[in-house]
Amino acid sequence: MTFDTTRRIAGAAVAAAGVLALAACSSTQAGNSDGNAKQPDITVKQDSGKVTYWVMPGPRKLGEEVFGTPENPKMTLAPKLKKAKETKGPPSVPQLLKDLPTLVGVPEKARSKGPDGGQILKAPTPFSDDGRIIQGSFKSKLYDNINEDPPGPPGKTPDTATMEAEFTDPQGNEYRVVLDHVVKPPFPGYETDGGVFLDGYLHGTTGIGSPLMPQVWTIAAWWGVGELYVNGELVNDHRVMHLMTTEVVRDNNYKLAQQADLPLAPENWLVKGQPHHTHLILPPIQGTKKGPVFDPVESAFELPNGKNQPFIHVMFEQDTIVR
Repeated sequence: MTFDTTRRIAGAAVAAAGVLALAACSSTQAGNSDGNAKQPDITVKQDSGKVTYWVMPGPRKLGEEVFGTPENPKMTLAPKLKKAKETKGPPSVPQLLKDLPTLVGVPEKARSKGPDGGQILKAPTPFSDDGRIIQGSFKSKLYDNINEDPPGPPGKTPDTATMEAEFTDPQGNEYRVVLDHVVKPPFPGYETDGGVFLDGYLHGTTGIGSPLMPQVWTIAAWWGVGELYVNGELVNDHRVMHLMTTEVVRDNNYKLAQQADLPLAPENWLVKGQPHHTHLILPPIQGTKKGPVFDPVESAFELPNGKNQPFIHVMFEQDTIVR
């Protein structure tokens, strides 16, 4: 498979008016059951027994392409926060960006000098170079019915998807994640094509998704809200989640690439002959009637500091794509 390395031109402006709260449940959306008459635009899956990783918290180097230099910083929080306050949207968004700024940028005060002289974010992030092999499988069907974010609440979109994933953590706890419905994240700069996004660039300098990920060619992606089960128990039914299938961004040492490193050469792919992989992340965000709020994920995985990991980031490294 080859990847177009020409910068994708985003198709539409973010709808600013009428955005209210992350919808709670929307089981009536077409495409949210296997009984939907329409065939999915794309299906991505990985069977059990294939290579799967759990991403640990860790620091992230801030490449100049995305974050600039200490003298000329880029992707800072201040302008994004200002825009969030000026835009009519869920009232919880400005506070969420203060609590979790890496959704849209990195504050200047959070940046430190790295060992190579560049900038680094030392605070633990979900975008580290540390991964642990686990067991996992998933299947997701995506229905791309619109190519722009329509006006209205985040959950109001004709785009739909289904997804169910099962996996363990490095301590053997068992997880099940089920997507309920697709949403359009109401964050400044995000253009998600209705919540289901096919064949374009995300992250990095695009402003769509956390800039801690490099600008990556994305075959399929969705943003949504759904259920999280831990060791057989439902612990949250309004958990925000994001899935994307992309070109390989981790090398054979599991180092997460910088934007300048992509596309990775085939000899550096983590799994030989596998040009793409799927990311599933549950950030510390929950959907409420007032909008998305900061809320640590209810994982059962205990970190060395005695606290449970507040996010889940699972990588399915041997996925299959069906169009």
